[in-house]
Amino acid sequence: MIKLFDSYKKKLVEITPTDNYFKMYSCGPTVYQYQHIGNLRAAWLPDTVAKVAKLNGINVSWVLNITDVGHLVGDGDEGEDKIEKGAKTEGKKVEEIINFYTEDYLKQASSINLDIPKDKNLPKATDYIIGQMKLALELVSQGRAYILNDGIYFEASANLDLEVPFDLNKSGDSTFTGREIHNSDRQPGDFALWKFVPENTLQKWRFNHFDETANDVLRVLQKLNDPDLFNLPNRWGVPGWHSECVVMNKEIHGDGINSLDKHTSVIDVHFGGEDHIDIHHRNEILQSEALGFHLSKYWVHNKFVLVDGTKMSKSLGNVYTIVGEKKNTGFESIQEKGFDPLSYRMMLMEHHYTVQLDFTWDKLEQSQARLYNMRKEIAKILSLAKTESIEIDKKFVKPNQPVLIDILNNNLDCPKFLEMFNDLVKTTIENGVITKDKLMDILFWENNFLKMDLIPQIPSEIYKLGDQRDRAKKAKDFETSDSIRDLINQKGYQIDDYSWGFGFWKK
Repeated sequence: MIKLFDSYKKKLVEITPTDNYFKMYSCGPTVYQYQHIGNLRAAWLPDTVAKVAKLNGINVSWVLNITDVGHLVGDGDEGEDKIEKGAKTEGKKVEEIINFYTEDYLKQASSINLDIPKDKNLPKATDYIIGQMKLALELVSQGRAYILNDGIYFEASANLDLEVPFDLNKSGDSTFTGREIHNSDRQPGDFALWKFVPENTLQKWRFNHFDETANDVLRVLQKLNDPDLFNLPNRWGVPGWHSECVVMNKEIHGDGINSLDKHTSVIDVHFGGEDHIDIHHRNEILQSEALGFHLSKYWVHNKFVLVDGTKMSKSLGNVYTIVGEKKNTGFESIQEKGFDPLSYRMMLMEHHYTVQLDFTWDKLEQSQARLYNMRKEIAKILSLAKTESIEIDKKFVKPNQPVLIDILNNNLDCPKFLEMFNDLVKTTIENGVITKDKLMDILFWENNFLKMDLIPQIPSEIYKLGDQRDRAKKAKDFETSDSIRDLINQKGYQIDDYSWGFGFWKK
């Protein structure tokens, strides 16, 4: 049984998959700029949970969305669309901005060995415009939303009957969120389902673009019978940010936005950063409950990544990515600083997802040292295993020490897991003899969970250099021996000597 911390219930909950199938969803990037190390923590968490679920023999369907429209500057309902602003700032087409920053995000994730979803499980908001239109119109039809000159809004005061996993004040105070709205007909708890935009907006849609929504909007207009709204089908608009996840979940993991089931939840766990708890995810819950279904059984959030105790900010020059050259962009990658990208994966593992991670370069150095020490120790084990001709069981699919799975099942305690795994590595060789069961466990955990390049594929040319260096050492030609060691280092590998021979690890 996997236990995780639910941010709304404020306690550990047991995640029970339906028919051994685990449905997950996480809020992905808004692709208008580079995604920083904090954004990558938000992807690391569901990826790691998915790996743990699979270790428990559970099938997993994980959806991670790409927001390519509707997310306004400031995360509220006012201001410019972030994608549109990015396109204008860089003088590029919207599609170029979306494709460039999506590809970079995938490179960042790949650099720390995240298995990001693919194909239909990596949807874009613009792929689900019809569903978001239908959601807005359905809530208007039910009297749970209203239409103003600038958009369609969820009405807080019309939804006080909802059962939600947070404090919903039913005394008439409709402030569901902490936002302040001034000079508006809207209440602070109201939020946009659809925003009307000028004709020169780079991304825009109309209700009469699609047969389904054209019929829906006519039905709503007939019901409202308001002459001021008769031009609604012809008005350009974009979806509100809070609707895409509801629609995607219902259409990918469920059975469509119009097929409602009040008795079951669409997914098992919804993930996101802690900044989503009070507005974005509350609004998702309000919409789904207003439509008559539960979006997710549980809501799990990772805490922020800070830098030197402060929030990341381009103005402070402390916004970091993992890989790539980011000069003159306001960003900098840890790779540019000379660090192994997987040192950040180690740092993520060293900090529990329920606490804020305070990133510093000193801490990253410590994480990299731990990573390299682990590689160094395992290289020694593998070298001795090769010398002793120990056969590796490639069909090995279950570890000998289930206690490590138990640690992960208990609220994803990765820091404790690393301690126990380190003990496993240290005790694999005892009195000069390898314990094969422990060696197999090391291989299992690296291949199925850690993914730290602990067991790299060593090229044949590196082995040949190692043999040449060994012969030079035996001939006491230390100058040649040292030059070969330097050459091996230049190629990204460290060679270590043992009483029985030598071994390599990736550096």
